[in-house]
Amino acid sequence: MHKFSLLFLLSISFQLSYAQTVNDLAVFLGSELNGTARYNAMAGAFGALGGDLSGMAINPAGSSVFLYSEFGTTMTYASNETEGTYFGERSLQNAEEHLKLDQLGAVFVLNNTNPEANWTRISFGINRHRVSKFDQKAQIQGTNTNGVDQYFLYYADGLAFENLPLYEGETIPEVYRILGEENGFAAQQAFLGYQSYILNPFSFEDNETEYYSNLDYNQVDHRLQILSKGFHQKNTLNFSARYKNFLHLGVNINIHKLEYHNNQAFFETGHSLDSPVYDISFGNELSSFGDGFSAQLGGLLKIKQLRLGLTYDSPQYLEIMEETEQEISSFYNDQGTEIKETIRPKIVNTYEPYQLKLPSKTTVSAAYIFGVKGLLSVDYTTQNGANSIFEKSKGSAYLDQLTDTVSAYFGTIQTLRIGGEYRLKDISLRGGIFNRQSIQQRNTSSDLAYTAGIGLDLGSNSLSFSFTQFNESRKFLLFSEGLTDSYTLSNFHKQFSVSYTIKL
Repeated sequence: MHKFSLLFLLSISFQLSYAQTVNDLAVFLGSELNGTARYNAMAGAFGALGGDLSGMAINPAGSSVFLYSEFGTTMTYASNETEGTYFGERSLQNAEEHLKLDQLGAVFVLNNTNPEANWTRISFGINRHRVSKFDQKAQIQGTNTNGVDQYFLYYADGLAFENLPLYEGETIPEVYRILGEENGFAAQQAFLGYQSYILNPFSFEDNETEYYSNLDYNQVDHRLQILSKGFHQKNTLNFSARYKNFLHLGVNINIHKLEYHNNQAFFETGHSLDSPVYDISFGNELSSFGDGFSAQLGGLLKIKQLRLGLTYDSPQYLEIMEETEQEISSFYNDQGTEIKETIRPKIVNTYEPYQLKLPSKTTVSAAYIFGVKGLLSVDYTTQNGANSIFEKSKGSAYLDQLTDTVSAYFGTIQTLRIGGEYRLKDISLRGGIFNRQSIQQRNTSSDLAYTAGIGLDLGSNSLSFSFTQFNESRKFLLFSEGLTDSYTLSNFHKQFSVSYTIKL
């Protein structure tokens, strides 16, 4: 019989294991073009330019390029269409649409009127912008020779059978919760597999630790529906100064906020006609909440019409808390009668917070100013995704093992941004290209964006518009263990932004 504590009324259990996988890192390492309309229209190539509220998030030295104090905000309308690929079969989901405030910021400029001063200008800035949007609706489907029973068998292997039955007076929510508290995530998965008749022990002895599958198949049809919501937001506190009118130096302190909700509904059909158990539905919900910080150091050098920039981004230190909820159903034959078994514990598993360190980045930039006619700017950024670290203050063998696997999935991420601006008196025409080498070693597709926009100089204020077509691709594992076949999600973002700035 299972041991129960007085906490059985709670719907929250603190787990011995962790919910995160390399799939999470594939999401959190990404970034998009979200900023002012001028920044978006020029593909974010502002490392050697400055003078833009979102640009100072690339190079903190850029805020002392401003001649006047300024306030600005950006509204963005975006749509996202997702194509899922699984064993060669493609599924396209309709676009998700939203209208959001993507950027809000201000910079305050103080000019030194002493003609003999070395430091001729200092500036203070604050800016909020969305690094990534996690809103996505996707579906994959295809035929596989491996079934979901492999997932449950993996977690059941080695677990004593006495943990899996329901004894007199016990309920599924109680046992599911206690298994999570005392044995961890693996025991909960084995329990779901047994209670849904997917697996059985070789003997019904309490100390039995080996199991077999009740599913019979040569191949099965899989369908996975995915609904994601959330954001990664960065709030920047900036300081910059200009030295002798040719060198700008700056620093940013960044506060990060992350929220990610992922709801997955997995379906498996196509089992043999004589399979004792068939037609499996397995639902998993994950919510991640993170807070953290990072810093940036930057410099910008002016040599006549040439501008050179260099920025170092420290690692991002995030503390993340995760919650999961599960349910499963299956059909089985009981002496010729078809019965549907549904296991719905309605327990929210809350995991102890862990720390995620996203690796540092270095950006080198160059720009050429064609007088009052316009400019051309190039940024190159490198970041080693393999240096990402999962850890816990008290130590965790699981997180150490997860960190060791990161280098097998992630490598050096190289990003190239090219942007240009051509001025016709009070009108500016802008365009750019963004190219990022895939953040995953096993994915050869690069993230690519084409951008365009227009700006109107209205004297003490300005109005800018931009359009961005951003395509990105990521590979994910179907499940973390057992059934680990991969699938690809390709996102096609279309984004319209409008910015308004006013000189203070």
